[in-house]
Amino acid sequence: MYYYLKGTIVEKNQSYIVVDVLGVGYQVYIVHEDDFPLFEQKMVYLYHVVREDEEYFVGFPSLKEKDIFVKLISCKGIGPKTAINALRDVTYDEFLDIISSGDVKRLKKLNGIGAKAAAQILLDLKGTLSLEQIDNAKTKSSLNKNQELAKEALESLGFKAKQIEEAFNKINNQDLTLEDYIKEALKIM
Repeated sequence: MYYYLKGTIVEKNQSYIVVDVLGVGYQVYIVHEDDFPLFEQKMVYLYHVVREDEEYFVGFPSLKEKDIFVKLISCKGIGPKTAINALRDVTYDEFLDIISSGDVKRLKKLNGIGAKAAAQILLDLKGTLSLEQIDNAKTKSSLNKNQELAKEALESLGFKAKQIEEAFNKINNQDLTLEDYIKEALKIM
Protein backbone atom coordinates (compact mmCIF):
# COMPACT_ATOMS: atom_id res chain seq x y z
CA MET A 1 0.00 0.00 0.00
CA TYR A 2 1.23 3.51 -0.80
CA TYR A 3 1.42 5.99 2.09
CA TYR A 4 3.08 9.10 0.67
CA LEU A 5 5.26 10.45 -2.13
CA LYS A 6 8.05 12.91 -1.46
CA GLY A 7 9.14 14.78 -4.54
CA THR A 8 8.91 17.90 -6.65
CA ILE A 9 5.59 19.15 -8.02
CA VAL A 10 6.39 19.48 -11.74
CA GLU A 11 2.90 19.97 -13.13
CA LYS A 12 -0.47 20.91 -11.72
CA ASN A 13 -3.96 21.98 -12.60
CA GLN A 14 -7.26 22.14 -10.75
CA SER A 15 -7.72 18.35 -10.80
CA TYR A 16 -4.30 16.82 -10.34
CA ILE A 17 -0.59 17.28 -9.79
CA VAL A 18 2.40 15.39 -11.12
CA VAL A 19 5.00 14.56 -8.47
CA ASP A 20 8.51 13.77 -9.72
CA VAL A 21 10.09 11.20 -7.40
CA LEU A 22 13.64 10.33 -8.50
CA GLY A 23 12.77 10.76 -12.18
CA VAL A 24 9.39 9.00 -12.08
CA GLY A 25 6.27 11.17 -12.46
CA TYR A 26 3.20 10.19 -10.46
CA GLN A 27 -0.18 11.67 -11.34
CA VAL A 28 -2.12 12.41 -8.16
CA TYR A 29 -5.66 13.79 -8.01
CA ILE A 30 -6.03 16.59 -5.48
CA VAL A 31 -8.72 18.55 -3.68
CA HIS A 32 -7.15 22.01 -3.42
CA GLU A 33 -4.65 23.17 -6.03
CA ASP A 34 -3.18 25.81 -3.68
CA ASP A 35 -1.93 23.11 -1.28
CA PHE A 36 0.80 22.14 -3.77
CA PRO A 37 3.04 24.96 -5.06
CA LEU A 38 4.65 24.28 -8.42
CA PHE A 39 8.35 23.30 -8.46
CA GLU A 40 8.53 22.82 -4.68
CA GLN A 41 9.65 19.70 -2.85
CA LYS A 42 6.54 18.40 -1.10
CA MET A 43 5.34 15.39 0.83
CA VAL A 44 2.01 14.21 -0.58
CA TYR A 45 -0.01 11.80 1.58
CA LEU A 46 -1.85 9.30 -0.60
CA TYR A 47 -5.10 7.45 -0.74
CA HIS A 48 -4.88 4.68 -3.33
CA VAL A 49 -8.17 4.02 -5.13
CA VAL A 50 -8.47 0.64 -6.82
CA ARG A 51 -11.62 -0.19 -8.75
CA GLU A 52 -12.44 -2.91 -11.21
CA ASP A 53 -11.94 -0.56 -14.17
CA GLU A 54 -9.60 2.14 -12.79
CA GLU A 55 -6.78 2.86 -10.36
CA TYR A 56 -5.51 6.24 -9.17
CA PHE A 57 -4.02 8.22 -6.29
CA VAL A 58 -5.67 11.03 -4.35
CA GLY A 59 -3.17 13.30 -2.58
CA PHE A 60 -3.31 15.48 0.53
CA PRO A 61 -0.93 17.99 2.14
CA SER A 62 -1.36 16.44 5.61
CA LEU A 63 -2.73 13.39 7.37
CA LYS A 64 -5.64 15.40 8.80
CA GLU A 65 -6.99 16.20 5.35
CA LYS A 66 -6.52 12.59 4.29
CA ASP A 67 -8.39 11.42 7.39
CA ILE A 68 -11.35 13.69 6.60
CA PHE A 69 -11.44 12.36 3.02
CA VAL A 70 -11.31 8.73 4.21
CA LYS A 71 -14.13 9.36 6.68
CA LEU A 72 -16.19 11.07 3.98
CA ILE A 73 -15.86 8.18 1.53
CA SER A 74 -16.81 5.78 4.31
CA CYS A 75 -20.29 7.34 4.23
CA LYS A 76 -22.91 5.31 2.42
CA GLY A 77 -23.22 6.42 -1.21
CA ILE A 78 -20.12 8.68 -1.27
CA GLY A 79 -17.29 7.60 -3.54
CA PRO A 80 -13.82 9.11 -3.98
CA LYS A 81 -14.73 11.34 -6.94
CA THR A 82 -17.82 12.72 -5.19
CA ALA A 83 -15.74 13.40 -2.08
CA ILE A 84 -13.03 15.20 -4.07
CA ASN A 85 -15.61 17.41 -5.80
CA ALA A 86 -17.48 18.16 -2.57
CA LEU A 87 -14.32 19.06 -0.63
CA ARG A 88 -13.17 21.41 -3.44
CA ASP A 89 -16.01 23.77 -2.56
CA VAL A 90 -14.82 24.34 1.04
CA THR A 91 -11.70 24.41 3.14
CA TYR A 92 -11.13 21.51 5.50
CA ASP A 93 -11.91 23.75 8.46
CA GLU A 94 -15.21 24.81 6.88
CA PHE A 95 -16.11 21.16 6.25
CA LEU A 96 -15.42 20.26 9.89
CA ASP A 97 -17.52 23.24 10.96
CA ILE A 98 -20.41 22.11 8.72
CA ILE A 99 -20.31 18.61 10.24
CA SER A 100 -19.93 19.76 13.84
CA SER A 101 -22.82 22.24 13.52
CA GLY A 102 -25.00 19.77 11.57
CA ASP A 103 -25.61 22.37 8.84
CA VAL A 104 -27.54 20.39 6.19
CA LYS A 105 -28.15 23.51 4.10
CA ARG A 106 -24.45 24.25 3.64
CA LEU A 107 -23.69 20.58 3.09
CA LYS A 108 -26.26 20.38 0.25
CA LYS A 109 -24.52 23.30 -1.49
CA LEU A 110 -21.37 21.20 -1.99
CA ASN A 111 -20.83 19.82 -5.49
CA GLY A 112 -22.44 16.39 -5.89
CA ILE A 113 -24.16 16.37 -2.49
CA GLY A 114 -27.94 16.25 -2.52
CA ALA A 115 -30.43 16.22 0.34
CA LYS A 116 -30.27 12.45 0.84
CA ALA A 117 -26.44 12.34 0.71
CA ALA A 118 -26.19 15.33 3.09
CA ALA A 119 -28.40 13.62 5.66
CA GLN A 120 -26.39 10.40 5.31
CA ILE A 121 -23.06 12.23 5.73
CA LEU A 122 -24.25 13.96 8.89
CA LEU A 123 -25.61 10.70 10.25
CA ASP A 124 -22.37 8.83 9.54
CA LEU A 125 -19.85 11.55 10.49
CA LYS A 126 -21.42 13.50 13.34
CA GLY A 127 -19.91 11.22 15.97
CA THR A 128 -16.73 10.17 14.18
CA LEU A 129 -15.19 13.59 13.63
CA SER A 130 -14.16 14.26 17.21
CA LEU A 131 -14.03 17.65 18.84
CA GLU A 132 -10.26 17.20 19.14
CA GLN A 133 -9.96 16.94 15.33
CA ILE A 134 -12.14 20.01 14.88
CA ASP A 135 -10.09 21.98 17.43
CA ASN A 136 -6.83 20.78 15.83
CA ALA A 137 -7.94 21.99 12.41
CA LYS A 138 -8.90 25.39 13.82
CA THR A 139 -5.59 25.87 15.67
CA LYS A 140 -3.46 24.49 12.84
CA SER A 141 -2.74 27.89 11.36
CA SER A 142 -1.09 29.11 14.59
CA LEU A 143 1.84 26.73 14.02
CA ASN A 144 4.68 27.37 11.60
CA LYS A 145 5.39 24.89 8.79
CA ASN A 146 8.05 22.91 10.68
CA GLN A 147 5.86 22.77 13.78
CA GLU A 148 2.94 21.44 11.72
CA LEU A 149 5.10 18.70 10.19
CA ALA A 150 6.61 17.84 13.58
CA LYS A 151 3.13 17.71 15.11
CA GLU A 152 1.94 15.29 12.40
CA ALA A 153 4.99 13.09 12.96
CA LEU A 154 4.48 13.05 16.73
CA GLU A 155 0.75 12.32 16.33
CA SER A 156 1.63 9.36 14.13
CA LEU A 157 3.74 8.09 17.05
CA GLY A 158 0.66 8.19 19.28
CA PHE A 159 1.04 11.50 21.11
CA LYS A 160 -2.08 13.63 21.66
CA ALA A 161 -2.38 17.00 19.90
CA LYS A 162 -2.85 18.89 23.15
CA GLN A 163 0.28 17.25 24.62
CA ILE A 164 2.31 18.22 21.54
CA GLU A 165 1.11 21.83 21.51
CA GLU A 166 1.93 22.20 25.21
CA ALA A 167 5.46 20.96 24.46
CA PHE A 168 5.80 23.41 21.54
CA ASN A 169 4.72 26.26 23.85
CA LYS A 170 7.65 25.42 26.15
CA ILE A 171 10.17 25.64 23.30
CA ASN A 172 11.65 29.15 23.30
CA ASN A 173 13.22 29.13 19.82
CA GLN A 174 10.56 29.31 17.08
CA ASP A 175 13.04 28.92 14.17
CA LEU A 176 14.02 25.28 14.62
CA THR A 177 14.24 22.63 11.93
CA LEU A 178 11.64 19.89 11.70
CA GLU A 179 14.01 17.39 13.33
CA ASP A 180 14.87 19.80 16.17
CA TYR A 181 11.17 20.42 16.95
CA ILE A 182 10.61 16.66 17.19
CA LYS A 183 13.69 16.16 19.43
CA GLU A 184 12.82 19.07 21.72
CA ALA A 185 9.16 18.06 22.01
CA LEU A 186 10.15 14.46 22.83
CA LYS A 187 12.50 15.69 25.56
CA ILE A 188 9.71 17.76 27.09
CA MET A 189 7.06 15.04 26.83
